[in-house]
Amino acid sequence: MTLFTTKYAPKNEAQVFGQQKAVGILKNYILNYKSQKKRAILLHGPIGNGKTSSVYALAQEFGYDVLEINSSDLRNKDNMSSFLSSVLGQQSLFFRPKIVLIDEIDNISGVKDRGAVPALVKAIQKSTFPVVLTANEIEDSKLKPLKKACLLNEYRPLEYRTIAHTLQWVCEQEGIEFEEQAIISLARQADGDLRGALIDLQGCVGDKMFVADDIATLSDRKRTETIMNALTLIFKSSNVENALPALSDVDLDLTQVMLWIDENLPKEYLDAKSLHRAYEHLALADVFNGRIRKRQHWRFLAYVNNLLTAGISSAKTQKNTNYVAYQRTMRLLRIWQSNIKNAKKKEIAKKLALATHTSIKVALGQIGYLQQLFKSGGGKDVAKELELSFDEVTWLKR
Repeated sequence: MTLFTTKYAPKNEAQVFGQQKAVGILKNYILNYKSQKKRAILLHGPIGNGKTSSVYALAQEFGYDVLEINSSDLRNKDNMSSFLSSVLGQQSLFFRPKIVLIDEIDNISGVKDRGAVPALVKAIQKSTFPVVLTANEIEDSKLKPLKKACLLNEYRPLEYRTIAHTLQWVCEQEGIEFEEQAIISLARQADGDLRGALIDLQGCVGDKMFVADDIATLSDRKRTETIMNALTLIFKSSNVENALPALSDVDLDLTQVMLWIDENLPKEYLDAKSLHRAYEHLALADVFNGRIRKRQHWRFLAYVNNLLTAGISSAKTQKNTNYVAYQRTMRLLRIWQSNIKNAKKKEIAKKLALATHTSIKVALGQIGYLQQLFKSGGGKDVAKELELSFDEVTWLKR
């Protein structure tokens, strides 16, 4: 069965619903590329609102070939430079005009010091073909050079009425009977994501009927925007496939996500077997995350996501039906407090080591004696000799 997202992909400018202004800018850029000051255009906006599909629609309407590259395959300087230098200078098949599309460019912004963005900026300056980039978010500081080199074109979130109109049209094309309330509810729930709404519609339709009760089946698969929603989806889902995309829209790094899961796991998984299996998945995810950080092995990212979502979701023997109020982990605060405390101790030890001509290690072992001295009311002369600050004296008196 063909996916609705493929079957009903727009084939021309008029079929890209709800983005008339943005598509008009893109059309003008492509058709008048030789006169453009910027050698690339960056389409940015929320997921599923027509950025990529509008490129293909215009290409089909005006006879362009599209060469699509996913930025996740070009996550370092050498790959980016070698690939783009050949692509941007290569003539299209049968000498047709060509568009180079680099999708999800914000994926490369988190790769530390690998030079992908500068390499891309350098490469597009030499392009003789329109270069179109897409991104969901462009606020990352590492994308600044790219934003300066590109014409920025914003795709705004789609209104629910636009999505509802599209869903109704698809239902009519497919001969699907539908309740108007079901269409409206799905359109509102999609939160501007037309692609997601079409996928949900196709997943709900049975026997060519779409009714309001079908919306209830989507509760486990709804897009997540907060860590609270993500945790609910992971812990409460009855199907691991529903849990898999839970972290896709959560704006937290992996370490923070793991701390959230670690803090709330014991509240959700009440039997020892489920808890044991869940922590095994969490521990393994932490191992892979460590390899990503230390060795830049980004291929492990998929493993981490699978372990934190489907892995932990599948660990439970049964779903906890009770409401659980998830709480932020206090571990980071305790680590910060401990670091502050140890920093004060180390500063005092440095001054003591300097005055007594010993090592800092030896001086740290003497801090306990100084504390007893200051707590008993003495230590004025020592404080003066070591030039201790008021905060340091206060710390020793505690």
